[in-house]
Order: sequence, then structure tokens, then C-alpha cells
Amino acid sequence: MFNIDIVFNDISIMSVKKEDIFKIQSWISNQQVFNIDAEKNYGIKEFYERYLEYYLSEGEYFLKILCGGEIIGLIKGRIEFKNPNEVWIMCYLIEFSLYGDNISTTIIHEFLSHLYENYGMNNFYTFVSTNNHAMLKLWKNNNFEICRVTSNFLELDRKDKDILILKRELNMNRI
Repeated sequence: MFNIDIVFNDISIMSVKKEDIFKIQSWISNQQVFNIDAEKNYGIKEFYERYLEYYLSEGEYFLKILCGGEIIGLIKGRIEFKNPNEVWIMCYLIEFSLYGDNISTTIIHEFLSHLYENYGMNNFYTFVSTNNHAMLKLWKNNNFEICRVTSNFLELDRKDKDILILKRELNMNRI
């Protein structure tokens, strides 16, 4: 588990604790725009398993994003300490109404800046399905660029879909 605690304005980005699992599962269940596969029936057991993955792994992070004490999003991924260091954002869920809002950009900026300034992380990666136009726009608006396309990586609606791997590199001049 890689512990993170970032506070700015009325926003907190904090590591998920065991007692947060029920709140997270409930929040995700109420977010119908996430396109979560209903057939998989994500329940508390699945969320607890994701929590354990993060808790037992030294390079994993699982973060809740709070505004005024209420969950508005989640970030999950891993940090790889190598040369150069890398941060993978495997999951970024934010209230859909905030996608185009400045708060979503500020959250991403604060998260990346925190890891850059405190841990020397400067290579950030994420991935997006080619048909997820809103999320692709969000990442591009945050200076992520497509660095690779992986064909037929996942299956959605019984069709193989490509994913786009996006990268943002931070340096002293571009925080």
C-alpha cells in the first residue's frame, strides 16, 4: 500500500480505509454513467478484494476523492520505482458532472504535482477505451498524449475494443 494524503481547498484525496468499502460500493452503484458491467454484479466482496490487492501491495494506491466530506471520485493504480519512475492511473472515476469542470482538472493536477514534488515521479500513464470519448477528452485536456494503441485489448458489448495508452511527463518547467 502506498499511502497518499492530499488536501486543497475543500477537496481531499486520501487513501481508502477498510471502513470506506461500503461507502465506495454504494457511491459507485449510484453512478449509472460509469457503464459498469451489470452482469458482473460488483458487490461488496469484489470491492473488498480490490481493497486487499492495494493494502497488501507496496506499490498500489487506492484513493477516495472527497468534497465537503462526500465521495466524488476514486483513483486507483500503482507506482513503479525504476529509472525513470512511473505512475499508472488504472482507474479514475469522478462524478460525471465534473468531467468538464475545473475541479476535475484541479484534482488531476494536484495528484500529479504531489507525486512529482514529494516522490520524484515524472512519468504518468493511463489508458482509455477508444470508445470512451469523454474520458479521452478529459485526459487530453490534462496534457496526456497518446503514446500507444493496443488492439483488441478488452471486450465491451461482446466486441473487441482497442485501448489507448496515454502519457504525461512532468519536469520542472511543466508542472
